[in-house]
Amino acid sequence: MEIAEIFKQKFTKKPQNTFWSPGRVNIIGEHSDYHDGFVMPSAINLGINWAVNKRDDMQVRGYSEKFDEVGFFDITSTDRVKEFEWMLYSQGVVEVLKKRGCKIGGVDFAIYSTIPIGSGLSSSSSLATGFAFIMNELYGLGFDRVEIAKIACEAEWWYGTNGGIMDQFCIANAQKGKAVLLDCRSLEFELIEIPKEIEIVVFETTIRHKQIDSPFALRRKQAEEVVKIAQDKFKDKKITKLRDISVEMLEQIQEDIISKMGEEKGLVAYRRAMHPIKENIRVLQMKEAFAKADLKRIGEIIFRSHESLRNNYEVSCPELDIAVDTAKHFKELIGSRMIGGGFGGCTINLVKKGRAKHFAGNLEEEFRKRTGIKGNAYICRPSEGASRIK
Repeated sequence: MEIAEIFKQKFTKKPQNTFWSPGRVNIIGEHSDYHDGFVMPSAINLGINWAVNKRDDMQVRGYSEKFDEVGFFDITSTDRVKEFEWMLYSQGVVEVLKKRGCKIGGVDFAIYSTIPIGSGLSSSSSLATGFAFIMNELYGLGFDRVEIAKIACEAEWWYGTNGGIMDQFCIANAQKGKAVLLDCRSLEFELIEIPKEIEIVVFETTIRHKQIDSPFALRRKQAEEVVKIAQDKFKDKKITKLRDISVEMLEQIQEDIISKMGEEKGLVAYRRAMHPIKENIRVLQMKEAFAKADLKRIGEIIFRSHESLRNNYEVSCPELDIAVDTAKHFKELIGSRMIGGGFGGCTINLVKKGRAKHFAGNLEEEFRKRTGIKGNAYICRPSEGASRIK
């Protein structure tokens, strides 16, 4: 059923507007965003379709086809929505807009999402960014797409997450057939043509290992300790994040790290720091490889990223490693690696054109044979960012 018909059934009138907000997959640049590094995500054809009407009061009402429920809140209230958690992303956007002094009113909306929840394809950021884009359009707020991404990111912080801006930025600024090469420090970006010889398959392991303590808080702390040591060593350089440290500089301070932190902890911190530093290099290398459509080079970069995430940053897990190793057995594969936070979740697989469906089926079957787990493969096409559907 089309989204306009879903809206009509729930709100007994035709929608005045329809919109699209995609999910996203990160091609290269994992765990580099919060170190002020580079990333290269792409919007995908799995996303959210919206049907929307303005209201003449201060109520926001939303229907989710996935949950089959209508949630609501009052714009003038600061009480958080309790019954409909998925509505908190819309409420977060409203709270950010209120804080900025924007004049807004209510809306009715219905959404139909094709993004699997919990798959690491940014269903929450699609909700927040899509709603920010819609409010900007309906109420003529005049924000550009960079600012829309910032609003959506702040809305997710209001919700309670503490991630970077990569997801929202990609969803707001992507174009069909292209990746977004983003500098997470300056927010300068470049649209990079994805070679037509490549298809993208995301494989969901369906596994998520619980961590007793936050592994990312520990890694941030280790990064800060390495940065302090680098600041003491290279007083003539402006160093605030790992982004400012080259591989050569890190190698020069290896003994200082071990001396200050002890051999075992020092070597761990050294490896932790090496991942985002080299990942930044890999993002820029991928830009060159894409420009030349060098499939061999593209695969090498993707595999090296996974090895570093596994061995240096240590955020992989057996199921992710098996998914990558299984993918390597198929000749149509170009490159495979884990994506997202880690300790479970998904892999991205770049596959030769015309072979994605065949590869996806084989990967699901072989992964199940090796692990007993029924994983899910999704064929993803590089998509347009948030937009009005005409």
